[in-house]
Amino acid sequence: MSRRGLLVALLCGVLGIGLGMVVAFASQPRTSYSNDAHPMSAVSPSVPIDPRATLPPPAPDIDYPPLRPDLALPPPVQTIGNELATWHYHIPQGWQAYAVCSTPTECPPPMTTDAKLTPQQLATQPEVRFRPADEPLVGGYSLRVKILDNTLGLNPGQMVSTKIEGFQQSFENQDFSLLHQTPTAAYFTFRDSENHLRYNYFQWFAAPPSNAATLEMSVAGRKVDRPGLRALFNRFADNVIGTNQPLKPPKSPGATPSKNQIG
Repeated sequence: MSRRGLLVALLCGVLGIGLGMVVAFASQPRTSYSNDAHPMSAVSPSVPIDPRATLPPPAPDIDYPPLRPDLALPPPVQTIGNELATWHYHIPQGWQAYAVCSTPTECPPPMTTDAKLTPQQLATQPEVRFRPADEPLVGGYSLRVKILDNTLGLNPGQMVSTKIEGFQQSFENQDFSLLHQTPTAAYFTFRDSENHLRYNYFQWFAAPPSNAATLEMSVAGRKVDRPGLRALFNRFADNVIGTNQPLKPPKSPGATPSKNQIG
């Protein structure tokens, strides 16, 4: 090989070694450095954030005497029903009936939610709330009764599961907590729209021999009302009576009996 050829070969060898070192250095893992100290953002936090941890403290409860656990449930007996069932129940003495308009069809105009009901209106409403006559409309305690148009035949246990799922979705960011459940009842706490901590207990009833739930009742109140809510909840269940007979339409006051009804 000539001198010129030898020099070219040596130069190519040196260039090859140099390029190999560059490639090897570039492929090595490096430590990342920064000239300012700040936390690096994580792609996916390993610890989930509880939305309840960011909630402010609950608003103070209204100033009203607590619900007593020894309330009497005297006559008269109240009645609620539809084409599927008729239920008879008692309410605490001196409590006023108010309209509940969960759907537009439940309250014929000009009736609105929390409107006071006359005895005649009470006999035809599918959903009613009872509370002391002098209690504020918001923030106190109450008893609610609703007749169910349960044509699907869901039993009380299925109603419990449906209610729990619905409350979890509706109040997941409002301090919702499931306190307890049974085959016919569910006990919740949550924050209402005014940031008050509320206790809400639900139960469902089926009139034997049917397994279909046709009556829903609930009590709601403050933490201080819990003993009274529990007592009212249980006492209602002990006294309610249901049949699978359609509700008979109430008689109009002062109606004159027909000839067939006289004698």
